Amino acid sequence: MSRIAQRNLSKSNAQFQRAVKRLPLGVSSTFRYWGDDRTIYVHHGKGGRTWDIDGNCYVDYRLGYGPAILGYADERVDAAARKGMEVGGVFALSTEKELAVADRIASMVPAAELVRFSNSGTEAVMAALRLARAHTGRESYLLVEGGYHGLFDAAMWMSNMDEWDLGSNTDPELVPYGKGIPQTVKKLAHITPMNDFQRLEDIFSKHGDKLAAMLIEPIQGNCCSIMAQPEYVKLARELCTKYGVMLIIDEVKSGFRVGKGGIQGIMGVTPDITTFAKAVANGYPISVVAGREEVMRTFRYGGASHGGTYTAHSVSLAAAEETLRILDETPALETLAAYGERLKAGISKILDARKIVHSYTGHPSMFGLFFAETPPDNYRDWKTSDYSFYDRMAYHLHDLGVICEPDSREPWFMCEAHGLDETCLSDTLKAVETAVDLTLEHFEEDAKRA
Repeated sequence: MSRIAQRNLSKSNAQFQRAVKRLPLGVSSTFRYWGDDRTIYVHHGKGGRTWDIDGNCYVDYRLGYGPAILGYADERVDAAARKGMEVGGVFALSTEKELAVADRIASMVPAAELVRFSNSGTEAVMAALRLARAHTGRESYLLVEGGYHGLFDAAMWMSNMDEWDLGSNTDPELVPYGKGIPQTVKKLAHITPMNDFQRLEDIFSKHGDKLAAMLIEPIQGNCCSIMAQPEYVKLARELCTKYGVMLIIDEVKSGFRVGKGGIQGIMGVTPDITTFAKAVANGYPISVVAGREEVMRTFRYGGASHGGTYTAHSVSLAAAEETLRILDETPALETLAAYGERLKAGISKILDARKIVHSYTGHPSMFGLFFAETPPDNYRDWKTSDYSFYDRMAYHLHDLGVICEPDSREPWFMCEAHGLDETCLSDTLKAVETAVDLTLEHFEEDAKRA
């Protein structure tokens, strides 16, 4: 394995040793910790690349989990944000810019008849679920296995695949993502496998009259970018209408990324409530709760509560206005999707030459790479599969100057800047080729030792 790049992380390692004394795991989000000697600290980002404090340059396909849809430090958006600073920040009052941004969103997303702003994806989905409960007068809700809706108690439930007997006729137990989630919340949550039409009908038949909402990511942003079949989402729409359940389409990651109208526009499904966040302002903190006028007007005194000190911050609103203008009026989305297609084709050429079976999930702007002939159709398929080749390849890619999530759950995100810089593609494919060969060597050595 002599071909592996020797990446110097001495400054990041030293920073970790200092930071861990004050910050749990040395970071401000658990998912930024990649090990005591591999956690990196960013110096700056520009376009489709990130530089760490050691001076290592990476082609970045995490993009902050998707927000930098145009690329880091986009001059157009940052210029708008600086003008937003001149407004003065937050006032616990409204500004004219709120309506301007809401109008843009409504023109791009037919379901967004009325709009409210929040600060993060988690906040937006929290508000959406509260709104659904207030509007329906019900408390239970339905989740889809593999979906991710933020870090709040009601959403942090999953099927326990690790202790599930694949051959049994029972479903996996519903368990929290981690400790600190009250078990009392569990009685309100139901969960169903993605793309299982009969199971969806059965759960509505049994619980539909008690459900306030069904939450679904038609592209699962934390599960290899697995996509729901359009017919499955349309069935969910029909069942929600039949039983008076609010359909919440969570587009925190896919919104304004896979298309101007999000995945709901591509699939032709109109939710009652929808959420957006990551790509709205190219990295400035803002999120959106939108939906049918009748439902959204439940946000009122005596109805569902919604607010927040930093909601509709002048800087974030200004950045959102410019980002959405670019996405709506320029070929930015076509540019980044075309880059994604070229990247997939380049990776496939490398893998095909080595007779490595693979497939892709999701959309070219946020795709998952899977080492099987047929990609997974749901969380159970992904969880019970072998993704060790990907995990090892990702490990090597980091050392070779390409940043992707260390495991296969997170998609590869594209940005406009990737498509405008030919060196991003060539540098990535060079690194992928080396990483694949190193991974093959790794598994061959393991086989010999076995």
